[in-house]
Amino acid sequence: MVFSKNRFLSLLMVMLLLAPIAGAASSAGTIKEAELFTTPINSSTENDLFSELSAQMKLYNDNFGNVPLLVKRLAASEEVAGKIKLENGEMLYVTLLMRGGQVGEFYRYDVPNDPNSKIGPTIIIESDEKTIREIIDSDDTLRKAVEKMNAGSLNVEVKGFFRNTVFWSIKQLYS
Repeated sequence: MVFSKNRFLSLLMVMLLLAPIAGAASSAGTIKEAELFTTPINSSTENDLFSELSAQMKLYNDNFGNVPLLVKRLAASEEVAGKIKLENGEMLYVTLLMRGGQVGEFYRYDVPNDPNSKIGPTIIIESDEKTIREIIDSDDTLRKAVEKMNAGSLNVEVKGFFRNTVFWSIKQLYS
């Protein structure tokens, strides 16, 4: 599989663009970590978007040397929260803990707010499964992600002046 730098950017943007509202949950719920990113891409498991995203995170980390500096700076050491409405009506809540721009941890949980979060996410992404799959399946995923943001089907909240400036720059470059 050919993995272009745009695919890296867009996969990261997809993960940076999924999220619940920040805050501490009073009940821990069930948390399931990605299984060290070993799930194959396009898993045959029905509607298993979490497994597919896990595989994409492994590809991103494996090809981290090709990720543009601007994206590495945005991802840095952030907590990225995601909230995705699945086609079956259920919700998929995920968190990425970034370390030096790479995905350090990726896991899901059953409640709207990450029970493991100490401070709360710095990047929050909210969307639906159809939009996320369209972005993942696109030949130019970063441009597709920006298109979906502009259309309103992919909502991203980036906290902090520096992060907002970097995020704005990425959106301008890929519009």
